[in-house]
Amino acid sequence: MPEITCYFSPQSGYAYLGHPRLVAIAREHGASILWRPVDILKVFAEGGSTAPAKQSPVRNAYRKQDIVRWAKLRGIPMNTEPSFWPTDTLPACRLIAAAQMEGIDPAALIFACLGAVWARNIQISERANLIRLADEVGLDGARLAELSDSVGAAEQVQRNTAEAIEAGVFGSPSYVVNGQLYFGQDRLDFVAAALAAGEAGAAL
Repeated sequence: MPEITCYFSPQSGYAYLGHPRLVAIAREHGASILWRPVDILKVFAEGGSTAPAKQSPVRNAYRKQDIVRWAKLRGIPMNTEPSFWPTDTLPACRLIAAAQMEGIDPAALIFACLGAVWARNIQISERANLIRLADEVGLDGARLAELSDSVGAAEQVQRNTAEAIEAGVFGSPSYVVNGQLYFGQDRLDFVAAALAAGEAGAAL
């Protein structure tokens, strides 16, 4: 089965915008998604990137226009002035890692966290909110929150982050297919093309 590795931050606006399209591409091509929540501040530091909230007023003004365009195209709600962004993402990263430790596909939980930031003005650094979000997508939020406190969950996020840096990731979302890195949800057509090319090669 082909794989897409997705390195992301659970507060990334562009990860939010690209999430439904990524899931659809994976389904269309019979690919699995390897979800890798990362400590985005470490990724920024190692990759020489400036966090969006610290970029110039001109760049941030453009970013707000851009996310509105993409939200309309994707048909999903978007708040350009989220109340709780930027925030501490490690609790959400560890919660997602905890779900994976339980053998759960975290796609719905990830989208719930992203939507909490960009559509619902929910603080994803707060434990009670994370439990609520997990419960809303049919998971045992209390159980996952307990697991998220484990050394294993924290170490998994650290491994994801180190793996992302090693792969040359410098921002969120980033996708890797067949060893090729694609940065940004606006590169998802290239992800789909890479999967299609792999299918064509396998058929020869």
